[in-house]
Amino acid sequence: MYFCRYCWRFQLLQLNKKFLHIVIDHATRHVWAFPSKNENSETYINILKQIFQIQVPVKLLTDRNAAFTSSRFKKFLRNYNVKHLLTTAHHPQTNGKVERVNQSLVTRLKCKINSTSTKVPWTKLLESVTNEYNLTPHSITKYPPAYLLLGTLPYDSPIGQNSYYEPVNEARNLALQRTIDYHNKNKIRYDARFVDKKFNPGDLVVYEEFHYPNTTKLTPPFSGPYEVIKQCSEVTYEINKPNPLTKQATQIVHISKLRCFHSPDKLKLSHE
Repeated sequence: MYFCRYCWRFQLLQLNKKFLHIVIDHATRHVWAFPSKNENSETYINILKQIFQIQVPVKLLTDRNAAFTSSRFKKFLRNYNVKHLLTTAHHPQTNGKVERVNQSLVTRLKCKINSTSTKVPWTKLLESVTNEYNLTPHSITKYPPAYLLLGTLPYDSPIGQNSYYEPVNEARNLALQRTIDYHNKNKIRYDARFVDKKFNPGDLVVYEEFHYPNTTKLTPPFSGPYEVIKQCSEVTYEINKPNPLTKQATQIVHISKLRCFHSPDKLKLSHE
């Protein structure tokens, strides 16, 4: 499965290409990074065509950007028999790998831009930053993403390591097991602190709204009440909250954004 999304816009750079797009292979954590002039569906189709020459994924996870929900993009994925998955609204943890890689790449890119004496465009530095990431052993899998994807390293690691790695099939199995172990440890820590509320169809809930930095302090943190239509998965529900972007009457939201609705009448204190 691949993760794909628009990750960054370099607003202050006087270049034609101001957008950074990232695609990640879920199993190996291999990264492809592409600069572009815009973020429309045609841009993403051209990006994925290049990657699909290496390998066509079974699934593709994206956010709900209009470019990903367009009929043209959906038709493109159908032609390749790729199942399209969408993240829940305002819940970046769904696409956590991309969020983390985005942070790493942009941080490295900023360092190179600020440390380069000559004025090298960020689009040129992006290639070296991406190669460094793909050739560096990952903290969880202990293998470079390029080795897990390609079965070999195209050239020497930038950190000068000549480590011995197991045969690629064995390395992939070990990387998978280490990833599962890491996720299980995180789940234990999460379950020890949080207990998710379960909802049934017909329940009334309030939704925790996303607030931008310029939002006023007195803006209500929750909206609603809304009715639960159905449970879509263990952690997502469909509620009758209109979506202004897609013009749909309902939205699929993450359970962490929902709270039980209590009628104000039930919260009144008795004076008797």
